[in-house]
Amino acid sequence: MFAERWIYDFTIYVYALSLLFACSDFLHASKRAQRISYGLLMLVWLLQTTEFTLRVFEFFPMATRFDSLFIYSWMLVSFTLILNRCSRLMMFSLVANLFSFTVLAIHFFFARDVSPVLEQLLLSELVFIHMTMAIMAYAAFTLASICAGLYLITTSLLKKRKWNRLLRRLPSLDRLQLILKWLVMSGTLLLLIALILGVIYAYQTVGHDFWMDLKILGSLMVLFVYGFVLYRSIMNKWYGRRLAWWTTLSIFVIICNYLLSKSSVSFHHWI
Repeated sequence: MFAERWIYDFTIYVYALSLLFACSDFLHASKRAQRISYGLLMLVWLLQTTEFTLRVFEFFPMATRFDSLFIYSWMLVSFTLILNRCSRLMMFSLVANLFSFTVLAIHFFFARDVSPVLEQLLLSELVFIHMTMAIMAYAAFTLASICAGLYLITTSLLKKRKWNRLLRRLPSLDRLQLILKWLVMSGTLLLLIALILGVIYAYQTVGHDFWMDLKILGSLMVLFVYGFVLYRSIMNKWYGRRLAWWTTLSIFVIICNYLLSKSSVSFHHWI
């Protein structure tokens, strides 16, 4: 059982990394990011194929009744690998893999008709991965705000023609903007993954009423704000100082969301 759960957790993390590099390739076409994303997705396929083989020969017992979801996810990954090999369909591949990740997460962590011990194990692993992804997302957003602040400082010093030591130590504007966009992209994708896992957890512990939790609504607002910032930057509608200002101000949405998680109306205050 320990080996099976280890493979599950490892597969989820590898799949998340594959999505991260796929999104990076979509944002800025990169052969390196594309190869890494494809390699990680291939590793996910190999892990799924290994589990499928072990289940066929009954080395792993059937943990849930949702094995059809596993086969469905495996087929989606297989077809995505084939299509990626034949032609570069970045947007299609990204959406297909995100959908497949959701199906796989439901299969791995949706505990129904299992023993209480196994159910507790599944939920504890699920909430750990959910919190890990959420913390990484908020860290990326925080670093993006810091990077945006440095961009504004650099442009202010250049405008005032203050050629001091601070200006010489700061990165170039192009580099700061590239790092800024990459951090926003990474944070948005990680938060989306965290929300997918969080919804699976909340549905099993709270029920349908989990949508009434203000923390979840706040997290959706954070995802919307940074997703909108990312969209505008990809479409080249926002760049330079405008992008930096919006990224800097967006951090206040995260602060409000954190305060909501500490309120008594949210079940997150005891997680």
